Amino acid sequence: MANDNEYYTCSMDPQVIENKEGICPICHMELIMVKKNNMKVGQIQLSKQQIKLANITYDTLREHIMAKEITLTGKVTVDQNLTEAISARVYGRIEKLFVKNIGDYITQGQLLYEIYSEDLNNTQQEYLISLQSHSLGKLIGTASKNKLLLYGMSESQINKIRISKEVLQIVPVFASKGGFVSDIYIVEGNYVNLGTNLFQLASLNSLWVEAQVYLPYLQYIEQGTEADFSIESTSEKLFNGKVIFIDPQVQSPERYVLARFEVTNPSQQILPGMLANISLQTEKKTTLALPIDAIIQDSKGANVWVRNSDGIFENKMVKLGRQNSQMVEIISGITAGEVIVVTGAYLLNSEYVFKRGANPMEGMKI
Repeated sequence: MANDNEYYTCSMDPQVIENKEGICPICHMELIMVKKNNMKVGQIQLSKQQIKLANITYDTLREHIMAKEITLTGKVTVDQNLTEAISARVYGRIEKLFVKNIGDYITQGQLLYEIYSEDLNNTQQEYLISLQSHSLGKLIGTASKNKLLLYGMSESQINKIRISKEVLQIVPVFASKGGFVSDIYIVEGNYVNLGTNLFQLASLNSLWVEAQVYLPYLQYIEQGTEADFSIESTSEKLFNGKVIFIDPQVQSPERYVLARFEVTNPSQQILPGMLANISLQTEKKTTLALPIDAIIQDSKGANVWVRNSDGIFENKMVKLGRQNSQMVEIISGITAGEVIVVTGAYLLNSEYVFKRGANPMEGMKI
């Protein structure tokens, strides 16, 4: 028979409590004797080792800046202000193309294509003839050389002609600028005219994210509104950007407005075509708040675990207010300065149920 400070229970079914030895009516194991404790309903005590193993951490309830959070989805596109076209400098036929894939990065001075051009050949011949003339040779030679430069030939190519005294029938053309290839407009064998667009280059240092903003959210967005962006296919957690354009026309019948955000991309992890989650913070206010992981919610309401000064954990019911993806506003139930369990709250709940055989919120009211 147990005394006033002892009772018998089952190690497998701790909800079984008897005042004498016996067999568990649930699993039929022998009951064991344990010491009673003086803790109230909703309280539990853990050893330092248990706290460490459960990865239980705390934070002091204090004021945070809370905001209403609006989430949009968008698609990454090229910043059209940072695109440049490479165009043909002379009429001719593309004999060989050395850049064939959209998305390739080309550097300044890289070989782009080889071209056959009668205009180029004639001007080269004119330049060679001028080198043999003594009277008008210098004037004609200078004019011919300038013409070759305008056609896209380099100084080194012209020097090669001057030294070899031979015309380059097929002229290689090199990139005068670098960037990512966003479009290719030609294939081998094409004839091109002066000014024909051949390649479109884009910089990835800055990109656009275009999002559909439905009318109820339009009041929260204007030019300059800042936002955070998460892109799953990158290693960085968040990128930052701001609104640079809002379409003045409502798209029908979907009833949304196109908003364009500018995002800096120094690590160049973001690529055109990726999908982005956009988070806007609006209606900010200062209030008591806790991380979402600190809150336990079920059909009975919301509660948290408070660590008292004596090291005992006590479950308290709370009333919640505004919530975003990270924080929850606390309206009542606990006060500023109390130490709250922020990670491991659900493990504490499970331990309480296991030891006491009841829900810590049973019978609580706020």
